[in-house]
Amino acid sequence: MTIIKAEPSISENFNLFVIPSWGNLLGYPTLGNYSNHNVSKISQDLVVFFGGVESSVQTEEGTIYYLFGLGYYYTKFELQSGRYITDSRQLTGLILSDFVYDYLSISRNITLEDDHDVIVSENLFKLPLDLSFKSENRRTFIQGTLMRNLFIPYKDILLEFMETLKNPLSFNLNKNGHILLSTHCDSYNQILVSSEIAHEVRNPTAGLNGIVLDSNKHLKKYFSDQNLQYIEEMILKLKKAYSAIEFDPMYLFSILVNAAKILRSEIKSSIVQEDERSSEKMRKESIFLSAEPRMNSFVYWPEKFKRRTKEELEKAMVQTTNKLYHPKETDKQPLKMGELGEAQEQFKIRTMKRPIVEIKSLPIIPTSNSLDILITIKEIVNQDYEIRSIGRALELARDYIKTMILHSNILWEMSKFVNLYQRAEPNVGLSPNEKKDLIEQIEKWINLISNIKSS
Repeated sequence: MTIIKAEPSISENFNLFVIPSWGNLLGYPTLGNYSNHNVSKISQDLVVFFGGVESSVQTEEGTIYYLFGLGYYYTKFELQSGRYITDSRQLTGLILSDFVYDYLSISRNITLEDDHDVIVSENLFKLPLDLSFKSENRRTFIQGTLMRNLFIPYKDILLEFMETLKNPLSFNLNKNGHILLSTHCDSYNQILVSSEIAHEVRNPTAGLNGIVLDSNKHLKKYFSDQNLQYIEEMILKLKKAYSAIEFDPMYLFSILVNAAKILRSEIKSSIVQEDERSSEKMRKESIFLSAEPRMNSFVYWPEKFKRRTKEELEKAMVQTTNKLYHPKETDKQPLKMGELGEAQEQFKIRTMKRPIVEIKSLPIIPTSNSLDILITIKEIVNQDYEIRSIGRALELARDYIKTMILHSNILWEMSKFVNLYQRAEPNVGLSPNEKKDLIEQIEKWINLISNIKSS
């Protein structure tokens, strides 16, 4: 592709940007595969970004739009073998071709048609972090709308994303480079990664056409070194800010409120980005500031990326011989310790190693007494169930307990275990260390609830 020699338009854009279903946006191009197994169904494929920088680049083939920040691609799916998997990928950028951007821009704004800068639609949630320029009544209405349509339905995913952000090793640009979710014609429905990234991150996952080594080359094709440095510095500022945020896990809108406060201090300038367009009704919503010059133009979806429904995609899938998903043989081998062959080190390995276990049906979990629920969960852990089954049991327990108590610490702690265990490989159990730690945690929950009931 020949690039028109013009500096791309770059601007700050501090926003929350969520695509509820990546497959629905792209017309379900593929089910994808995972660990050499075909995916048969996708139940969730959400993309969420805390944006910081946006840009548009003019090329001979059209306009390309970029959003840079802290992103997360989360997917929940089923393999042909019947195994249920959740997977995720960290992202530092989103690439939208003009036809994808324009398709997004005409998604009907469901409840906030009078707000050009706040979008709540089938394909997109978008709002600026700082709502201080809006009236108190309007802010209250926006918060309620986002809680009902985004923060409550996708609560567990967003909590998992926030937990990932707190990990000091996450979003390490210096080590891993950029990770870009792309709809560019040359890398359509792929994740572009750098050659420095860990090998396991390059493995394919559900809903994507692949993960390829192309992010550095792609960015240098369109952006100057100075622009790339500016983008990287902004992402590092966002990482510092969002990893330090304290928020109420029962009221996730507090993430945005507190993020705005921290970023005002970190950026040391106003982060308000009020849309100053008139209230004139237009066909397209304003998603990126850099797209304003194209508000009156529209690019239709190209035939070569033919759209279809989720049902059509799943019916078109070719069934292969059904086989049970097992961990790779290399994962079953003891860790190589090099010179560290001491008995103490070998014991440490054994206590951390997850065993292969038999898959068993979960027992009936009580629904009306929180202590009985937790005692049942403790028995399940002691009986060496599969990790994913334990995660499912904890999920049910959390949802039952949520209707009885409002102790957010317990619910938040349970959610962390649910998110961790449901992403584990099938057919493996808890390691001795994990089992010991979980039982200790359940006993703490039991003691806490007992004290609450007796007080």
